[in-house]
Amino acid sequence: MTSEAIATVEAYFEALGTRDMERILPHFAPDATWTIPGDPALTPWAGHRSGPEEIRQSLAAFFAAVEPLAFELRSLVETDGQVLVPGRYTSRFHPSGQVLESEMILRFTIADGLITDYRVFEDSLGITRSYLGAPLTPGPA
Repeated sequence: MTSEAIATVEAYFEALGTRDMERILPHFAPDATWTIPGDPALTPWAGHRSGPEEIRQSLAAFFAAVEPLAFELRSLVETDGQVLVPGRYTSRFHPSGQVLESEMILRFTIADGLITDYRVFEDSLGITRSYLGAPLTPGPA
């Protein structure tokens, strides 16, 4: 049986896949927080946001700059009122055209069927370099 928290996150992902703000934003509480690592001066969707209008701005910047090529979620895990979602993605960043493959963990806090906090843990340096068209540094050999 799926918990309400996991069902909320699954519904959010379904809406996110449409890139339709009117389907996405109702999944967030009015005072929800949204945190994506990085410097918003370099990657406009990054930083800490609060409330639907700021979340809308972050999503709009993300949709304009990021073309998803692959997106794989692993098992959603609920613990202590939070849902953790590990996964991988491959994205093309515009205007550079660079492609980045990376792992991530998403953390959602859910209350009363709404997302109250969303945090991303990912390779923010790799994303910034890809977005800006800077060379990616090779990983360990």
